Amino acid sequence: MAAVDIIGACEIMKMRRAMTLSSPSGLADDAGAKFLRALAPHWGALLALALFMVVGLAIFDHYGFTDDEAEQRKKAVATIEFFRGDPDALPRGHNKFYGVAFELPLLLIEQAFDLDDNRAIYLIRHLLTHLFSLVGGLFAYLLAARLFGARFLALFAMALFLMHPRLYAHSFTGSIDAPFLVMFIVALYLAHRAFRRDTLLAFVLLGVGVGVAVNLRIMGVVLLAAIPALRALDIAFAPSWRERKRVILAIGAFALASLLTVYTLLPYLWADPLGRAVEGWTTLSDHPQLVIELFRGTLYSSMDFPAEYLPVWFAITTPPFALLLGLIGAALILLRALKAPREALRNTRLRFGLLLAACFALPILAVMLLNANIYNAWRQMHFLWAPFSLLAAWALHGFAGTLSTRRLRAALYGAAGAGLATTLASMALIHPNQQVFFNFSVDRVTPERLRWQYEMDYWRHPMLQALLWLSDNAELSPDRPAEAVQYTRLMTAESAWLLPDAARARLVGNMSFNLLEPKAGQGAWVRSARALHRVRVYDNIILTIEGK
Repeated sequence: MAAVDIIGACEIMKMRRAMTLSSPSGLADDAGAKFLRALAPHWGALLALALFMVVGLAIFDHYGFTDDEAEQRKKAVATIEFFRGDPDALPRGHNKFYGVAFELPLLLIEQAFDLDDNRAIYLIRHLLTHLFSLVGGLFAYLLAARLFGARFLALFAMALFLMHPRLYAHSFTGSIDAPFLVMFIVALYLAHRAFRRDTLLAFVLLGVGVGVAVNLRIMGVVLLAAIPALRALDIAFAPSWRERKRVILAIGAFALASLLTVYTLLPYLWADPLGRAVEGWTTLSDHPQLVIELFRGTLYSSMDFPAEYLPVWFAITTPPFALLLGLIGAALILLRALKAPREALRNTRLRFGLLLAACFALPILAVMLLNANIYNAWRQMHFLWAPFSLLAAWALHGFAGTLSTRRLRAALYGAAGAGLATTLASMALIHPNQQVFFNFSVDRVTPERLRWQYEMDYWRHPMLQALLWLSDNAELSPDRPAEAVQYTRLMTAESAWLLPDAARARLVGNMSFNLLEPKAGQGAWVRSARALHRVRVYDNIILTIEGK
């Protein structure tokens, strides 16, 4: 009888459990528990992203107004006017070939919150651009976790992706280059997912991701070409026509999704898709912008930089430990591929490593061989950091695999953490001018040495720091009308948009100053007794306020 009672009690408990799970609240509780269990292994990544977000919220108003920001916003405004029925509203010049996949959402958010003050508009743009960059860090983590199956390596890849000093500054102000870098890492994640799952839907999603990347920058065609090429290798190993057909369909789905996404997001193509696509490729592959820039102590035109311009800039502005790890990671992948080429072509992980190496090396070789018109160091090539940061994590993974004890691996990971800590300290020391970061491979000790060897700041970023100083020291200026400055009144006025109202009011009618950017051949004023304030990085002047 007791046994029957026990069995009956158990059945009642089972029924109650079933009723709880079948109820809406029970299902919700179960789904919530599953979600929390899924997040639990990734608490380190979530905590790291939260810390990055807190820091970003604290400092996003420290970064100045840069040259292209107003122009980028105008593209979105013109596109909205086009959608509202004005056929002539689209951007003109080479800007018409740049899509608004990121600019348009920024403008829509601005309009949704009814922002009409320039300070609020551009500060929210800085904040949102940075928050979107943190999304790139999340995808770097997810991709590294898929590749290496180790949470520390995934955390390392995420931190390295987010902590390149120059790219960190651009993550606030670069509303073209920063989003393109993010979409590049998103596309790499989707590529790994597509090759592993091998479904049409996965390749369609990959195509959409690559299409958005191409919309932001034409260099997205690197992925548009490399991914089908790698997938096509499976045709040679397919055991039957059915499998070959599967590969061809995947390539076709990817290509169609990519091209449709590019077409949809770039209204300029709508009238003549093929003709205007060719026009855009021809224009952007030989960028018409002419810039005179200092490189290794010599002034060059951007049309005539030496072949080593891009690799040198990348080498001298990347944290040394990351540079070394990334190059080792690429070497490990290539050596293994040469040792076992058949495995390299069939093994998903190794083949993906070849994709990373190709996405880093081939654009650099193309720029060198074609003498492409790039400038501002490697700003237009910031997307290289997406594959390179993963190559660095690949090297760390390779080293860890050769170590036999947990203690040795802990020491290796500790050294990697120390490298990140050193980079973080370097960023803090030159804040908010991380866009002028150089590593110790160049002379950072001799005063003014760097300034006569390489371009320092660009995009007028330090102007905000100058105007804040002027506002705090307004009594130094005689009370007379503003006079012409190095950057023109327009640029000064745009930078002043970011000032708080009280600081801006103190400058009105009280700006008798020259704001001077050091350039080669403009050294006499540096010794001038009229210099009131200087912004320096590594004891090199990047901006001087000179009294009239």
